[in-house]
Amino acid sequence: MEMDLAGLRRCSLDELEALYRTAPVAALERRVMRGEVLARVRSRFADSSWGALSMAPCEALAGGGDFQRERWFFGTPRVGAGRFRVAPGRSRWRDTETLRLRYDRSRLPIKSWLYDEVKPLGPGLALGLGGVEVPSGAGAVFFFALRA
Repeated sequence: MEMDLAGLRRCSLDELEALYRTAPVAALERRVMRGEVLARVRSRFADSSWGALSMAPCEALAGGGDFQRERWFFGTPRVGAGRFRVAPGRSRWRDTETLRLRYDRSRLPIKSWLYDEVKPLGPGLALGLGGVEVPSGAGAVFFFALRA
């Protein structure tokens, strides 16, 4: 299925879940991509105050990922908020293959809590699942779009 940003914005949570699970992983473009929150997932953690707190910067500040420099940013891509490394693998939260973003290279004091997944859908577009590393594995909080 061909998807664009407008199509992602129109998706219900159930449709985002299905797309994330079933879409093949396209090639990752090593470029700057702007992020946009699409929907909060349904989970005990996502509905908690910790889930809301982890989502607040992404909802309040324009940001995205610089996949050439492997840095997440808020505001301008020139100011990286956290360094990550990208590795293909199984999703931590869904039954699918994805690209896993690990922040162990970052200098942020909360780097051990940070974890995201990105599934490139095609040129200039990716669907992401953002959250935190929690021992239970239930740390998914929200879906987001990345666009070139």
